[in-house]
Amino acid sequence: MNIRRKERRKYERYDTEAKVYFRVRYDLKTKVKFQLIDKSKKRLLSKKYPGISRNVSAEGMRFSSDKKLRKGTDLYLEVYLPKRKDPIYMTGEVKWSKKLFIYPKDAYEFDTGVKLKSIMGEPVSKTIYFDKKYGVFWSSVLNYVFGSFRECVQKDRGNILTGPT
Repeated sequence: MNIRRKERRKYERYDTEAKVYFRVRYDLKTKVKFQLIDKSKKRLLSKKYPGISRNVSAEGMRFSSDKKLRKGTDLYLEVYLPKRKDPIYMTGEVKWSKKLFIYPKDAYEFDTGVKLKSIMGEPVSKTIYFDKKYGVFWSSVLNYVFGSFRECVQKDRGNILTGPT
């Protein structure tokens, strides 16, 4: 018997591999939400963790790292694309995090799914739109990562974006 799970994703995922660094807003378990900022109020003082993105959608990202994150945790993310000098700054909320087993034995990492809230200071939810011509949902997240959908189609005639992953 083949049991199929109901698809819960709102938007298509596109494979992407980029360096990701993230900071956890609250490294302490507390009922008060806070963040540590230096005296000049220019940078966060929380620890920065490395990771690698696995896929991206109009409002989400999956990445792998060595840190298990709790559902509901707020993150600050810096994404470094191969052909881009400056990072893309994002904020998001952890929706899930699970342990993956990798070879060699006893080595592991965690996969984490994040709903993105903002990108470069702009609310992600306000940038999502449906491209009627190509029948695809797009957003500022995908624009920053891939460029406009029309440019992607013109460059590669659909080979860059192969659909859900």
